[in-house]
Amino acid sequence: MTEFITKNEFSQRGNTMNFDDMLNTNKKTKTPAKAKKANAEITPVPAAIQTEIDNLLAAKKAKKIEDSNIKKAEPTIIDFGIKLKDEKAYSGKFQKSYKIGSDDNHVNFVTANKWSFKEDDVDEIVGILGDKADNMIVEETEVKLKADVFKNEELKAKFVEMVGAEFPEFFETVVSHHVSTDFDAKVYDLPEEDYSDLKLLMKQSKPSLR
Repeated sequence: MTEFITKNEFSQRGNTMNFDDMLNTNKKTKTPAKAKKANAEITPVPAAIQTEIDNLLAAKKAKKIEDSNIKKAEPTIIDFGIKLKDEKAYSGKFQKSYKIGSDDNHVNFVTANKWSFKEDDVDEIVGILGDKADNMIVEETEVKLKADVFKNEELKAKFVEMVGAEFPEFFETVVSHHVSTDFDAKVYDLPEEDYSDLKLLMKQSKPSLR
């Protein structure tokens, strides 16, 4: 495992520090990547289980038909909801959600403050918003170290010289771990008691039935 060192330790080591030591002064972790799915051979099952599999697949097929009907009905309802929201909002009665339909049969029309747009269109958007732009469009800046720096010893040394012990004041190093591509096979090379202990700390994704 990589050694974690503090800013003070970094300063005390002085010129003996290198690029990797500097990165280790401010590390964080993130959620590991999901393991890739693997194909499996078809295994025969008892009749009772096959019956349930048949029932499941029949239900899923019926669900696909229902999902198709939902997709056909949604656009018209959503279009009505948008027009209703716009009309009420412009009259000073903005809401994020509305119940539309009859007392017996109605749906919740819900909107969320999530917007997507191209960066190339930002200037035009700001122009449309005018004086309100500063309060409506938030600009966020993320600084990344060029990938070439990690491959060039001269650049790494230069970066350490410029930033040095002040690295954690401005940057953070995010560390993540993930299993090997054949991890799910290799666990069976472990003694059963070790694998049992491992399962207390690591959970494999739930098997899916499609």
